[in-house]
Amino acid sequence: MRASAPLVVSVHDVSAATEAQVRAILADLDALGARPRVLKVVPRPPGFPTLDQAPGLVALLRDEAEHGSEIVLHGYTHRAAGPYRGPWELRARARLFAGSSAEFASLPPSEMTRRLAFGRQALLRQGFDVEAFCAPAWLAPPGIRPLLRELGFRRYVGMASVVDLARGRERWTPWIGHVGAGAWQERLVRLGGVLALAASTGTPVKVFFHPDGAPTSPAYRSALRVLPALLHRRRATTYAELLDG
Repeated sequence: MRASAPLVVSVHDVSAATEAQVRAILADLDALGARPRVLKVVPRPPGFPTLDQAPGLVALLRDEAEHGSEIVLHGYTHRAAGPYRGPWELRARARLFAGSSAEFASLPPSEMTRRLAFGRQALLRQGFDVEAFCAPAWLAPPGIRPLLRELGFRRYVGMASVVDLARGRERWTPWIGHVGAGAWQERLVRLGGVLALAASTGTPVKVFFHPDGAPTSPAYRSALRVLPALLHRRRATTYAELLDG
């Protein structure tokens, strides 16, 4: 019998640009019985159809939601809109690890508000009243939290935690996963994940997958191999259930 410790399995960068890779990831997760899961959606990927123009992707998301998966807003374009700004630590992390993907590390508050509202409306038009936001590359200034609360979001997902915005409750979420980046970045993520998991007894754990390089990259296959043992000891859940439980 599986223990009650929770496990969140998440798929990032879900958009019309990555639909084929996302479907392949979900097929791998289905084969392992990894349900429910979290799908992090980008409504307007540059150079590709928007969510409104991608009926096949919308149908996929509806099927996932009907089977208990959680839909999360994951930026608006997932592309930086200019130079990175904010505290030097945020700018350094964006430049070193995110390339041009840390959208919300490049925006002033007014533009963050606009994109959050537009992104949420894009999902709402398709029937998804999303309550959670995860910044691309997990990078955004601290000032994003009050903006999220004002716009009606209930949860903010970071790389190592998830925050209940209404109650101010934060839960640590050690991780392991595939970021779809270069070999040295994958090694750093793997090292960080191994160290975090070593201290994770009884706490929630998450395994994340990015479409870039999936489903054939060694880093992706390595992260996937971890899942069966975790699923044997833990129950798959969502961020909504994790904070409401």
